[in-house]
Amino acid sequence: MKLYRIITLLLLLASHLQLVRAQDYAFNSAEEAISGWYHTFDYKGWASRGVDLENAQEVIGKIAQSTGEKRSSDFVDSQIEFGPGNWVYEWIQMGDRTLEEAEKLTGSTRLSKLRSALAYYTIGSWPHLGRSDDSQALEKAVSTYMQAGEMMTVPVRHIDLTVNGKTIKAYLHVPAGEGPFPFVINSFGSDVTKEDSFDLFYRELGPRGIGMLAVDMPGIGEAIELSMQDGSDAVMEGALGFLKNADYADSRNIFIVGGSFGGNAAARAFYRLDVRAVVSMCAPLHSALVAPPEVLDGLPKLTIDGVKARYGVLDRPTAELTVLTKQTSLKVQGFFDAGNKISKPLLIVTTNRDPVSPLRDLDMLLESAADSEVIILDMEGHCPPRWAREPMIARWVADKVVN
Repeated sequence: MKLYRIITLLLLLASHLQLVRAQDYAFNSAEEAISGWYHTFDYKGWASRGVDLENAQEVIGKIAQSTGEKRSSDFVDSQIEFGPGNWVYEWIQMGDRTLEEAEKLTGSTRLSKLRSALAYYTIGSWPHLGRSDDSQALEKAVSTYMQAGEMMTVPVRHIDLTVNGKTIKAYLHVPAGEGPFPFVINSFGSDVTKEDSFDLFYRELGPRGIGMLAVDMPGIGEAIELSMQDGSDAVMEGALGFLKNADYADSRNIFIVGGSFGGNAAARAFYRLDVRAVVSMCAPLHSALVAPPEVLDGLPKLTIDGVKARYGVLDRPTAELTVLTKQTSLKVQGFFDAGNKISKPLLIVTTNRDPVSPLRDLDMLLESAADSEVIILDMEGHCPPRWAREPMIARWVADKVVN
């Protein structure tokens, strides 16, 4: 059974899938993409994560005045030297200032400040290329995440997972109450780390009695020793093995949720892993992964740098990347051609004008699903905003829990 829905913000309207060409649409909205800047300004998304927009404007103003040597003359925010005017430096300063404020507070006001500091650090590290300056910001984000997570009724645990013989880190959130609990394994994309998962548990999953194991994609964050060439769902598979052996996790109710490249991993897991259900959001499944270099170079440089870093070819020509991304296509891997229907529930969440996740690619995935639902937000750009999609995802997961 297929159920299609198209959403204008939160208004549900019946619709059908359209065929689109990826290159027809912008990756970011006009409000986010500012000419002359490497990074984009997602003010609404930042605010939903606890960013004080006056503080954000202060940081951006300092970066705009940068006079240091640039990594690229095209981008004002690409100062190389780690100091005043450098993107990472200025966001770290704001994070440190906010963290100092949090240390003087208690209860919900302290948690609010910690969420803000966490957001400043992750924005500073973004797109998490593993360079020395952004690694400093990410280390501070990890520490701040743990401080915020320790304020949960059941404190967060920073656990080890073994993936392809290597040890990586993940955040384990167990809900309050008596288990075993349903669990979500959550991962984001090529330029977003698991440190952005906090609100999904804090606001949505935890209150519904659902646990979360937040992981990084291969090649990013605390899974940087891995590569997308190890398999996009390799970390998810390791996380699943961990939860299957945990007495607090209900092995009948383990869900996989992934966005962007994490959505590719979730779609691959849909075919390969024994889980209750899968949520795949705005996933590059085929077309963008087999596109020629000139098409990929038409996407934002930050985005392509993030993808290159995940494959271990940062600062290399895009032609080298396309050889690798082709092997991540689910069609090239043969999953779309298997011919069998898969019974586990599948939810797809996307926009109807996503340049790297065209609806025709999603339809190939849906052909394999016996029980699927599609939620399409009527908007241009890659991926629905987290503040809009996460409540929908949590409700859907809760509805799919079996007793």
